[in-house]
Amino acid sequence: MLNNKGFTLIEVLISVFLLSVGLLAVAAMQTTAMTGSSSSNNTTLSTQLAEEMVDRIRVNGGSTPNIYGTLDTVNCTGLIEPALGDCTQWRDRLQSSGLPGATGTVVVVQDSPISKTATVTVTVTWGLTGTRSTRVSTIIETWLT
Repeated sequence: MLNNKGFTLIEVLISVFLLSVGLLAVAAMQTTAMTGSSSSNNTTLSTQLAEEMVDRIRVNGGSTPNIYGTLDTVNCTGLIEPALGDCTQWRDRLQSSGLPGATGTVVVVQDSPISKTATVTVTVTWGLTGTRSTRVSTIIETWLT
């Protein structure tokens, strides 16, 4: 038996083990990549929705963005037009966006950072298990008021 050819059972078992460890690592990497892709997609979507609301305030609020100062999509009451209409439309967009549990808020600070301007901060929050949020701030000129 000096001239053995082929593999022993131990060699075959070791090679199958190494192959299975490699395949499990590839499967774990695929799961991580899919999770990261979903997370970045949600972040991009929330940024677009926040920018949409900033544009609504800039166009519909005109020189009086302070009418949006208490906007919260959980409860759109207490707002006057056009802020009320924008709140309900934005709430519907957030709920149909695919972001789980998405809500939005707006904070307006008058005469900040200088007089005749307003700093508008729009926040989109989402998540069922862990909360994530995107915040967009801009400065709007209010020189007409």
